[in-house]
Amino acid sequence: MNTKTLYRPVGPKELELIKQSSWRAFPPRLPEQPIFYPVMNEE
Repeated sequence: MNTKTLYRPVGPKELELIKQSSWRAFPPRLPEQPIFYPVMNEE
């Protein structure tokens, strides 16, 4: 089994919160953010 690393875009406010966690955690999701991001592209 191969490991896939997935990325998702973040805005400047969310990036600052990630930085405050020493780059170890995403902040809690906002109510309008979906739990699952079904869009992926694999070349």
